[in-house]
Amino acid sequence: MQNTNTLPDAVWLAAIVAIISICHAVPAAAQERQYKFEITPYAAYRFGGGFDDDDTGDEFDLEDSNAMGVIFNIMANPNGQYEILYARQDTEVNTEGTAASQPFVDLDVEYLQFGGTYLFDGEKVRPFIAMTFGLSHFEPQFADLDSENYFSASFGGGIKFHATETLGVRFEGRVFTTFLDSNSSIFCSSSFGAGECLIQASGTSLTQWEAKAGLVFRF
Repeated sequence: MQNTNTLPDAVWLAAIVAIISICHAVPAAAQERQYKFEITPYAAYRFGGGFDDDDTGDEFDLEDSNAMGVIFNIMANPNGQYEILYARQDTEVNTEGTAASQPFVDLDVEYLQFGGTYLFDGEKVRPFIAMTFGLSHFEPQFADLDSENYFSASFGGGIKFHATETLGVRFEGRVFTTFLDSNSSIFCSSSFGAGECLIQASGTSLTQWEAKAGLVFRF
């Protein structure tokens, strides 16, 4: 009679061991899940930047102001991501000493760039650096002035903190550099007369700095 219970007892013991193993394996698998995409809407404060006029020697500075944007990341490997960045700033440029009839002209500054992010090792907190390349767009809001597009690049670094598997925050500092054509005419318009432009730029680059924070959504 003792032998008749040996097989059922072994089956029950094996089932219990299997259930315990599954219970331990499920959380582990969930922890190891890799999220492929991240989207980060952010708010920022941007400062710096300006144009040097070749004709007069004057400097036309961009006013410091708030900015906003969105970053889209695609996971390439455990420590690397592709990155697409769009950023926008509504600011003003000091136009004293030019043909403009007002001391400041409203200016929209936009960046659309592509690049990558390197993530340092970590669990909830991961430091990172990022580099992107693309276009900068300057859109003046005065007297039908022409907009300008230039090649630009950016470099930044910060930390990502993931409070949950799908939600986190991103703190970052970034520098944007726009490469101008040396001795180029900027913001031209027939409103000033034939062939008249607001600024005759002599510099070869425009640099802006940005400090930002955003919410990270992973999926």
